[in-house]
Amino acid sequence: MSRAAQRCMIAQPSLSQQIQKLEHAVGQRLFDRLGRGVALTEAGRTLLPRARRILAEVREVEQGLRSGEAGGPSRLAVGAIPTMAPYLLPAAIAQLRREDELCELIVREDLTEKLIEAVVDNELDVAVVSTPIDNPLIELEVIGSEELVVVVQGGCELAERDSATATTLRREPTVTLHEMHCLGQQVTGFCATRGINRNVVCRTTQLTTVLELVRLGLGISLVPQMAAEADRADSGRSYLRVAGGAPRREIALAWRVGRTRSRVGVRFGEVVE
Repeated sequence: MSRAAQRCMIAQPSLSQQIQKLEHAVGQRLFDRLGRGVALTEAGRTLLPRARRILAEVREVEQGLRSGEAGGPSRLAVGAIPTMAPYLLPAAIAQLRREDELCELIVREDLTEKLIEAVVDNELDVAVVSTPIDNPLIELEVIGSEELVVVVQGGCELAERDSATATTLRREPTVTLHEMHCLGQQVTGFCATRGINRNVVCRTTQLTTVLELVRLGLGISLVPQMAAEADRADSGRSYLRVAGGAPRREIALAWRVGRTRSRVGVRFGEVVE
């Protein structure tokens, strides 16, 4: 018992107490105490190979956790707002799958309020959103920002210009996202600070609908730079910067305060930037 305690680097009385607890738990005597020595009982000989397998599995799990391998397929539930999801998620998810084919990825596209609620309730590990977010249970990690640009019908007079002025935004018919989207709220806020009373002819809930209505000549709109970069050259649309200081929006990852970030979650934050 003394030599065993030395190998385990614990005091001999502590080892004896642990053995007694184990015997009590299994309801069998595992050792015969023989003066200055011990011998395994029949129950002890039966338990020994199984105990060795259990300890080997414990060591394997410990080594796997230290090396970042949790002993099974990784999993990530990620959300994103609709005005970012099509432009940021596909490439990031494809990269994660290339790095780990067994990774289980769950993707949810929804409005900011719903995504934040899901992160707080631990239904999502992380969400891609735009600031500001006012929730004490959410930790924001800003990973970038982008301009909002003016999209106009290709080939029209406005398309020949380098930029769009406040007068242009005030005068031209406008197609805009509904304010249920944070982008719709941001655009409305920008125009209010500039004193721009827009001539809104259509509000819609889909950014793709906004772009298509602009192509058909129904009006102009303010859209994210990432949407402009993803648009085809022959789409029938042109993009202009806003003169005198373009509006911007921040891109951020929303995490649940106090929750440990998984290895694949940290990696997602790296590849989505």
